[in-house]
Amino acid sequence: MIQLSFSDAWPAIRLFSFLRLLFALGSLGLLAGAGANAAELYAGMSIGGNASPDVTVISRSNDRASTCDEYINPGALAIPDCTAPNRGTGDGWLAPFSGGSGFSAEAELGYRFSPTVRAAVVYAYNETRFDQTVSSTDASGADFDKISNELSVGEETLGTASSHELFLTAYRDWPNASRWTPWIGAGVGVAWARKDFSWVWARSANPADISTGANQPNVDEIRGNLAGTVSTGRAVLKDRMTGYLAAAGIDRALTEFLTLGLKLQWKSFGDFESDAYQGTLLRSHAPNLRLDGSEPVYAWSRTDDTTRASLMLSLRYALR
Repeated sequence: MIQLSFSDAWPAIRLFSFLRLLFALGSLGLLAGAGANAAELYAGMSIGGNASPDVTVISRSNDRASTCDEYINPGALAIPDCTAPNRGTGDGWLAPFSGGSGFSAEAELGYRFSPTVRAAVVYAYNETRFDQTVSSTDASGADFDKISNELSVGEETLGTASSHELFLTAYRDWPNASRWTPWIGAGVGVAWARKDFSWVWARSANPADISTGANQPNVDEIRGNLAGTVSTGRAVLKDRMTGYLAAAGIDRALTEFLTLGLKLQWKSFGDFESDAYQGTLLRSHAPNLRLDGSEPVYAWSRTDDTTRASLMLSLRYALR
């Protein structure tokens, strides 16, 4: 079950408050602008659903081989490779998730330059739920033996991906004799994105299933310490991305000042790359390699699957 704190709900509360303000401004515009020929400034809102294609999360860490972990191998510091620089080089693994869907809302303040051209600053909030757990795969480097040979469980979970976005968008309208006006739009912007991510890697409880430590004199001690250990954690991955959008839609004038529309929109962003994050447990101990607490282990995750399509119902109010 997903539990939401006040801090999780605060962005939606702010959006709802802003939309209420837009409704109020729109109502004032309807009253104050009665009888005017045109209104150059407008405010609008859109609400609807979104869909994301498949997402593959690519992760890496600065962990060392398990024989270099002092909690697992008390003689780790005597192994030359266990004190070499550039730890984690070449390590990595993938988590392939199927597409998700969710909720999109926008609030915009725009200006009409002519009957055919307008532009707007658009704030958007998007929430896409994946809620999937998949097996870690395609391991490389020191992670290969862990995932390919020793793990009884190797899973990662992607929960909800959300973003706050700010776009500058230009539109081209095609007014005609009917009340229906088709249009297209394009824009550039920035997104502050976050993804709820968690993982569980559990080794077999049977030391006979563990291949780590084969060349070490204390191989039985290493395998006994490593068997049944768990690496787990939960993190909120964050990044700021730039992107662009393409949109098309059709509007219907309800009154001189009020317009109802349907909008189809596609957004694409640059790669999502998280900052460093830590788990709760690394092989059933604190997430560092040394008994004195040194050499903390961090992970980084990225994905280039950052496109999203949305279909929304919109309202636009002409203001004076």
